[in-house]
Amino acid sequence: MFGITLLVSITNMQFITTVTQKGQVTIPKSIRTQIGISLNGRVLIKANNNVVEIKPTFDILNLAGTIIPKKMKPIDKAREMMEKHYRRI
Repeated sequence: MFGITLLVSITNMQFITTVTQKGQVTIPKSIRTQIGISLNGRVLIKANNNVVEIKPTFDILNLAGTIIPKKMKPIDKAREMMEKHYRRI
């Protein structure tokens, strides 16, 4: 049977947590705060040599709708520019 260890580059922080029936564990708030895991945040989980690493990560889909182009062009003009300046492969 393998154990689950949460390794974080924090000095002298160690907790024991329970694995639920669904395989979920609770990361203590002090660790989440220290490494930057926010509510509903995404994490990267890696397993290697019986060690599990959990790191905060960012999903690029979270950017959807946040970037607004400087100059809005009508879709037909944008398509015309694409067809004029780029060739199909």
